[in-house]
Amino acid sequence: MRGVKWAVAAAGIVACVAGLSGCSQGRVSKGEPDPALRGQWVLVSGSDTFGAINLLGQHITLAITGSPTSTGRDTCSDYTATIYGTQRDLWVDTTVAPGYNCATSEQSVLQLEYLLDLQRVRQSDVTPSALHLSAQGVDLRFDRASALPIGNLMNRTWQLATSAAITLHSPLTFVRETGGSIQFASPNVIEARTTCESISATFRQVGDELVSDDVRHFVSLPCDDVGRVAAAQLTRVLENGFTFALTRNSLALESTRAGLALGFNEVEPP
Repeated sequence: MRGVKWAVAAAGIVACVAGLSGCSQGRVSKGEPDPALRGQWVLVSGSDTFGAINLLGQHITLAITGSPTSTGRDTCSDYTATIYGTQRDLWVDTTVAPGYNCATSEQSVLQLEYLLDLQRVRQSDVTPSALHLSAQGVDLRFDRASALPIGNLMNRTWQLATSAAITLHSPLTFVRETGGSIQFASPNVIEARTTCESISATFRQVGDELVSDDVRHFVSLPCDDVGRVAAAQLTRVLENGFTFALTRNSLALESTRAGLALGFNEVEPP
């Protein structure tokens, strides 16, 4: 029922979320966010007039700097949020960036719901570890993102071993994969190799994810099926952003936007 209600409301939401005129009448149009709000924030819960928001395991973030224009990542698209005012008198306008990429209709509805709720925010409370944005009928709670331990991944080679398609309502089913490997060559560069090409990308932390800005391909040999699959999987994960989990000698990358999880085993040096 919640999804049906939001689907009906979506037609009226899209124009505002897309940043079209007429959505911010009566708001101030200058200034910058309160300095206390600055930071990388990860949405952990929310509710609105439709009830509690099911985040569907998605990574939704908001990065607030000294500029009036903040940035974020939603379920399907990057977005910008123009935030101005004080903690107790806050205004927000959101604009979706090009590159809408929803895997399911539920993700699409969640994106619209979150962005509309964010535009309705009127006040905030902030602590060193949490940000609370609210308005009448809207409650959005974020945790501050912690620095990710990138150094633990460096100077190690990780061999592609498994993959799984991420679905919203069923457990992951992993299958064996071969033909690819990755290395974190520096604190902001990742290199991947398959049987037929090399892939290089810069990356940065956004919330609790690593997000690539510049994915480049260097083809060295004609691709066989194994190399083609590995290259496609690695590219999807790098281009869409990913979280990572590290154990003693294995690494898991998960990209909710790409709908793909990859498992790697460490290749011991000779």
